[in-house]
Amino acid sequence: MRKILQNKDLRISLIFTPIGLVASIYVAWYQVSMFNDAIMQQILSQLGSIEALVVIAALQGALLTFAATFLGLKIARKVHLKLNFLLDRKALFLATCIALVAAFIIVGSDRFIFAHYLTNSITNYAFSPVYLIAGILYGGIVEEILLRLLVMSLFVLILWKLFTRDKDSRQIPNGIFIAAIVLAALLFAAGHIPFTAQAIGLSVPIIIRAFVLNGLGGIGFGYLYWKKGLAYAMYAHAMTHVFMQVIFMPAFF
Repeated sequence: MRKILQNKDLRISLIFTPIGLVASIYVAWYQVSMFNDAIMQQILSQLGSIEALVVIAALQGALLTFAATFLGLKIARKVHLKLNFLLDRKALFLATCIALVAAFIIVGSDRFIFAHYLTNSITNYAFSPVYLIAGILYGGIVEEILLRLLVMSLFVLILWKLFTRDKDSRQIPNGIFIAAIVLAALLFAAGHIPFTAQAIGLSVPIIIRAFVLNGLGGIGFGYLYWKKGLAYAMYAHAMTHVFMQVIFMPAFF
C-alpha cells in the first residue's frame, strides 16, 4: 500500500477526488432547484428521492475526477503540459484579465444580444451561494481537469502523432496546441447544451449562445493551460464565475 501511495499521479488524483465529490453535490443541488415539476416527478419515480440523485451525482463526480486526473497527468506529461501551482504574478494578472473579459462578454452578450431568448430565471437575477460555489468548484476545478488536463492534452497527443513527423515532444508545433485548445473549447461548449436545454430550452440562437460564450471562455482557459499551467486555467475559470455572479450579473440584470 505504501508503494502504491508513493505514485505521484495517484496522490494528486486522490487530492482532487474529494473536491470533485463536493463540487458535484453543489451542482446537483443547484440543478434540482432549476428542474420543473415534470422532471422532479420523473426523478422521484425513478430514484425515490432527490437525496438519492445527489448521492449518485456525488459518487459519479468523485470517480470521474479521480480517473480524469490520473489519466490526464500521464497524458499531459507526454506533451510537456504542466500543473504549475507555483506563484507567478504575471501569470496571475493575465489569468485575472482573461477571467474579467470572459465574464463581461458572457453576461454582456446575455444582456444585449440574447436577452430575448432567455427565461426570467436568468434575466431576473438573484444571487445564489450554491450556484457560485458550484461554479468555483465544479467549473473552476473539475471542468478544467476534464476539459484541459485530460481532453486538451489528449488532443495535443493525437494531433502530434497524426500530423507531425518530429518524434521529439518538446518540438510540438504551436498549431497543434492551438487546434487542441479550440477542439477542447468546442467540446466544453457542447457539454453545456444538455443543462441549457433543461433550463431554458433549445433554439438556434440558444445553441449559438452556448458555443460562442462557453467556447470563448474555453479558448482563454486553454491558452493559460498551455502557456502558464493548469493551475492558472483553474483560477481563471473560477474567477470568471466570481466576476459574473458578484459584479456583472447584478449590474446588468
